[in-house]
Parts: sequence; C-alpha cells; structure tokens
Amino acid sequence: MFFKNLIIYQFDKNSSIERLNNDMLKNMAFTPCGPTDSIKKGFVSPIGDDEVLKLQVQDHSLLRVRTESKILPSSVIKKKTSERIEQLEQKLGRRATKGEKHRVKDEVIIDLLPVAFTKDKYTYVWINYQDQFIAIETSSFKVAEDILSLIRKELGRLSLTPLHTEKSVSPFFKEWVLDDNPPANFFVLNDAMLADTLDGNGKIKLIDENLTAEEVKSYLNGGREIKSLSFSYKQQTVFTVNTELVFSKISYSSEMLDENCDISPDDQAKRIEADFYLVANELATLIKDFTRAVQ
Repeated sequence: MFFKNLIIYQFDKNSSIERLNNDMLKNMAFTPCGPTDSIKKGFVSPIGDDEVLKLQVQDHSLLRVRTESKILPSSVIKKKTSERIEQLEQKLGRRATKGEKHRVKDEVIIDLLPVAFTKDKYTYVWINYQDQFIAIETSSFKVAEDILSLIRKELGRLSLTPLHTEKSVSPFFKEWVLDDNPPANFFVLNDAMLADTLDGNGKIKLIDENLTAEEVKSYLNGGREIKSLSFSYKQQTVFTVNTELVFSKISYSSEMLDENCDISPDDQAKRIEADFYLVANELATLIKDFTRAVQ
C-alpha cells in the first residue's frame, strides 16, 4: 500500500493518541448503513484480518477507515419531491409553504434511502510515533477532520495541530524556482499553481511547463505567488505540496514499488506490512527534510 495524498497533524509527547489500541478501534469498527442511514464510517482491518484493526510496525501504525454512503441522485429527489408537492397542493387547495416543501423533500429522502445503492471509500491513517504526527490519506481537510472525529469520540480529548512552519512556504517556492536552486535531495518539476496576491481569483495552473521560462519568471516577478509546486525527492518519490503543506499526487519509482515483490502474493498481510514500512520511512524522511528546508 502506497499513500497518494497526505494531510498531516502533529501531536505532543504523551498525547492521548498513544492510548489508541486494537480494542478501542473495535469500538469504532465499521458497520454497514441501515435502511435510514445516509452514511456510515468506521475502522476495518488494513491487512484483511478482522481481528487486527491496527497494524504496528516499529514506530509506525496503520489504520484503515471504510466509509459507506448512499447514492441519491439529486434529479431523482427533485422529481419525486415535485410530484409530492403537486399532490399536496391539490389536496390542500393552495400553494405549499416553504416549510411544507422542506418536509416533503425530507420525507422523499427517507423513503428513498432503503432502496438506494451504496458506494464504499477506504482511507488509510498513518501514525508516526517517533516524529509525533498522524497523517490521513486525503487532500481534503473535511475528510481528515471527519476521520479524526471518530478517534476523538473514543479517546475524548485529542490535541492536534496541522503541520505548519513558522515562515510562509510561498516565498521559498518562489526563490527555488527563480534561482533554480531547490534544497538538497529535491528537484523542482513542471507543475505549479500561481495566484495573484491582490486578486484571489487570478490563478494560473501550470501543467508540464518549463518553470524556468521567461514567461513564468515574469509572472513571479510581477507579484504572483506560487501556491503549489511539484517535486521529485531523491529520484524515488514525486509529489505536489501546497502552501498549507498538503501533500498530494504522490507517486513512487518502479524500484520502490517492486522492492517487496519477492513476497508471495498469497501472503497479502506480509506484503502490506513490508510496503507500509518502506513507504512510511521514505515519506517520514521526505516530510522532515521538506519542513527543515522551509524553516
């Protein structure tokens, strides 16, 4: 398993996250949607063994969250609601009020939920006890906070701080591109998002562009900031990071992907454990080197 996106939260020494064990996770285990549920989420095994909800490999833990949600097309809800409102107005002999329309819509949704199709989404959670952070495999802060709320319900208070630096990241991006001088082990690639500091909507998305080109330099010298930038790290990992320190579009060299190919495909748990340990160490070093470079 190889993370593709990461939102990282730091925790203090002796954090309550240290108490999170397999038994606690069983209290938050996934259960499917009931007839009137629109969404349910909970922990499932990261290695396919229902008894193991927390994979521990030295200073790293791997968790997996399953989210099941009902699919209710807005067009179907709208059509059913319109039909029922029309029937209600004929019965009442007047136009339905705003409150009555809302109630009809709620009733339609409740009636449709038991027969709705469902879709599943799986999200990994990585806890790094040595570097004191928890990372959620997503690029959405809402998704990350929803998953953290599950853990908080069991642990009670859980103090976390999104990964941050004392200085703004954007000036570092700009300097590295203009001077063509990124920090050691990092190589600036060809994707970036530029934004006008005076106009929040003035964004320019650059994909597979030469960022050392004069046109790009003119944008930057004209006052635009770099909001996200793509990098290669040690020629092993490619990623994009933005000014909120959200890591996305992470990909890995073929050498890394095949590192544990000697493990039998029949031993899925062992392969997941080996891949997790490999990628956790790689990304932990990457994150540490990157945050040091922007201090």
